[in-house]
Amino acid sequence: MDITSAAIATLISAVTSALVTFFINNSNKKKDLENQLDELLKIGIEYPYLESQNFTDSWTSKHDITDEKFLRYELYATMVFNYLSRLSSHYKYDTKKIEKELAVKDWIRIHKKYWYDPTAPNENIDTYDAPFVEMVNKYLIGGNVK
Repeated sequence: MDITSAAIATLISAVTSALVTFFINNSNKKKDLENQLDELLKIGIEYPYLESQNFTDSWTSKHDITDEKFLRYELYATMVFNYLSRLSSHYKYDTKKIEKELAVKDWIRIHKKYWYDPTAPNENIDTYDAPFVEMVNKYLIGGNVK
C-alpha cells in the first residue's frame, strides 16, 4: 500500500508541477506580447505618421533610401507584422480570440501597401508561416476569417 500511495503522490505532484509550469509559461508569453504591443504603441505615439492612413497609403518599396520617414516606416511595419504573427501564433490563429485582444483587422489594413509591396520581393510570404499569411490576405481582401 505504501508504494502505491507514494506512486500516486508522485504522479499527482508531477502533474500539478507540469500544469503550474504550463500556466506560468503561458502567462509569461502573454505578458511578453503585452510588452511588445506597448513598445509599438509608444513608437506610434512618438511618430504618429506611422499610423496615418495618408502616410501609409503613400508607401512604395521604391522609396528614396535616404528618406528617414520611409526607412522608419519600413522597420515599424515589419515590427507590426512580426508582432501580429507572434500574437496569432499564440492564439493558434483563432481570429475570434485575436480580435477580442486587438483591432487586428484595422491594423493590418492600414499597413496593406507595405504588406503587398515589401522592399524585398516576396518577403512577407517567405518570412511568415502559411496560416498567418492566409489570415492577413483574407483580412486585406475583406473576407471573413474563421
